[in-house]
Amino acid sequence: MGRFQDKVVLVTGAGRGIGKMIAVWFAREGAQLALNDIQNADLDDTAKMLSGLGNRVETYVGDISNRKMVEELVRSVIRDFTRIDVLVNNAGIGLPTPTLDLSEEEWDRVLNVNLKGTFFMSCAVLKQMKNQRAGRVVMIASISGKTGGVHTGIHYDVSKAGVIVMTRRLAREFGEFGVTVNAVAPSFVETHLLKDLEMDTPELRAASANLNVIKRLGTPDDIANAVLFLASESSSFITGETLNVNGGRLMD
Repeated sequence: MGRFQDKVVLVTGAGRGIGKMIAVWFAREGAQLALNDIQNADLDDTAKMLSGLGNRVETYVGDISNRKMVEELVRSVIRDFTRIDVLVNNAGIGLPTPTLDLSEEEWDRVLNVNLKGTFFMSCAVLKQMKNQRAGRVVMIASISGKTGGVHTGIHYDVSKAGVIVMTRRLAREFGEFGVTVNAVAPSFVETHLLKDLEMDTPELRAASANLNVIKRLGTPDDIANAVLFLASESSSFITGETLNVNGGRLMD
């Protein structure tokens, strides 16, 4: 029996990278999984990976920046599973565009997904958790939301700073209903985001790893372990916190 045996866990951005590994770790701990991503092919790949673990896995394709789509998605999850015990707000995009080259269209694209989409998903799920009088919400923020980024664009940094503040605000509002809201703030992790940020070279990887006290990049497993802690009963008296998972790069 795992820590999340028969718990219903909704993970956004579960098709690859950190989200995929978070889903794997929850499955190993006995969870039933509702997986979201904007691309069906990526979701199917994750679902196939989890099929051998004996868990129920349902997939939900949808763009979290579309509020109506999010609300329908969450209704579908509740219809299929009857409840949602854990929400992991992982879906997000990052681009390295320099500030003076940044278009309004690109600014909106990143903020719409990373900040507005996270808000839409949180609201839809928190409504259910409030009725349940129990739940865990874990946000995937970033060190760049605390310090300003290295290689990330200002729109990404601002969106992740917003996620950190959102975490605190929602924690204050929903604590009385048995819901905790926390965040994880990684530094650079070995995922597709390195390519998106145009830093997938040996030289840039080494330079980024050297920023950390622990001289390596993070792995999806590192982030997943922190998420599972914040979603578990072991963290029941922790809320509104943003946990640094960055190899010692930032200690605050």
